[in-house]
Amino acid sequence: MNIQQVIKSHDTTRLSNLIFLAFLLIHTTAWTLVPGFVRENLPLDSIEGATWGHQLQWGYDKNPFMNGWLTALAAFLDGHSGWMVYCFSQLSVAACLLCVYALGKKIMTPAYALCSVLLLEGIQYFNFHAIDFNDNTLELGLWAAAIYFFYQAVNKRTLSAWLMTGMFLALGMMAKYYTLALIAALGLYLLRREHRSQLLTLPPYLALAVFIAIIAPHGYWLTQHDYVTVTYVFERADAVPSKFNHLFFPAQFIWQQFEAFIPALILFSFLFIGSKPHVTSPRPVIAKEDRAFLIYAGFGPFVLTAILSLVMGIKLRAGWGMPLQSFWPLLLLMMLPPRLNLTKIIALTSGIFIFTTALLTGYTVSLVDSSDTSSANFPGKEIAATVAKQWQDTYHTPLEYVAGPRWVAGNISYYSKEHPTVFMEWDQRKTTWINIEDFKQKGAVFVWNISAHETLPEEVAKAYPRLEKAAVMEFDWRRNKHHLPPVKLGIAFLPPAN
Repeated sequence: MNIQQVIKSHDTTRLSNLIFLAFLLIHTTAWTLVPGFVRENLPLDSIEGATWGHQLQWGYDKNPFMNGWLTALAAFLDGHSGWMVYCFSQLSVAACLLCVYALGKKIMTPAYALCSVLLLEGIQYFNFHAIDFNDNTLELGLWAAAIYFFYQAVNKRTLSAWLMTGMFLALGMMAKYYTLALIAALGLYLLRREHRSQLLTLPPYLALAVFIAIIAPHGYWLTQHDYVTVTYVFERADAVPSKFNHLFFPAQFIWQQFEAFIPALILFSFLFIGSKPHVTSPRPVIAKEDRAFLIYAGFGPFVLTAILSLVMGIKLRAGWGMPLQSFWPLLLLMMLPPRLNLTKIIALTSGIFIFTTALLTGYTVSLVDSSDTSSANFPGKEIAATVAKQWQDTYHTPLEYVAGPRWVAGNISYYSKEHPTVFMEWDQRKTTWINIEDFKQKGAVFVWNISAHETLPEEVAKAYPRLEKAAVMEFDWRRNKHHLPPVKLGIAFLPPAN
């Protein structure tokens, strides 16, 4: 049956599935290929993730292991070209969209589920922000999967659904500790009178066992590394104590999330425009308990985050909201259901494809003709090639280590053929995998920015007295149409001991 026959037969389920699959394929392909062609350099977080994952640890200085491991896998699969890193980002987005659509079909109708997915394309967390593969991008797919299987667990009461819930919540935790907000929201839902009896059954505790088994290695790793990741989280949320913080920080976070959701609201308003011809998808009749589930799972983590900041006065980061809005369009359609018909569905789909094309075009133009020092045009490949060649010409031995700020040193590691181990900021607490004796024995390249008159830290120079005299190297930005000042780096070699 072709699409015209589907439309004529008013088979909205088949049509919705067809549009969803087409949208999923086009979105994943476009947002993988365009950054791959347009960007000259991987984004900041992707370089950092590759630096971490180059050393398979159970944790790193900022995050648990999921981000680092998967970025390293992507780099391995594509030979450090960057394509798979962009693809992994979009696979996480695709997993989220798939789970939202699947849950939407269970709670509402396929047509409304489709609209909820299409509206997500208007949220920056699902387009521009999802280019950079990082912990927030990973949460999109893992949170959505956990929510979907939790819904199945509490309604179908199957062991497999409970085990999958435990697994995805654990993997979410190993992507970012912020998953605790989702765990808290789902836990509160499970305590409702309608479901608390399940706490007297075995499956939830088997799910808990799976959860503990997955996070246990990271927990042990923390005890061996002075809880560095946990310390980073508290430092990140810390702010100068003030009573004003208790109001300002949650209000700022709420506004930032609302601001990100505005394009989806505008797209949603179009569903109310036009006459009311033959209705092909009746307004859904949603069970009371399904409404409660969507509120707890879809809106609960956001509310709990704001309350935490309100009570404790902690600083919230806008990017933390990336996994929060996945089910907001579904909530919106539940609270204000428009009268859908085939014309509106096709119009919204067409509008979304036009909107996405405009975003991708604007993104391409902004990078090709960038007047700013975007990471997309950073000369990472040239820096890596130049530094590695100079090391080889001088010592005729493999480059095993590069030390310095994680961005510059990470680029050298990622793009050079030998992929040396990075000694981030010359700090063993941040670089838990470093062996100082081996580092001194095999030698290293020391690199640092001097674009803003930075110098090699004095304590670092004293710690490595064999360090040779530094040289200043300059590298032009890629596509430097606006004559941006060059990237200036200080480069010094720590010779091999033998």
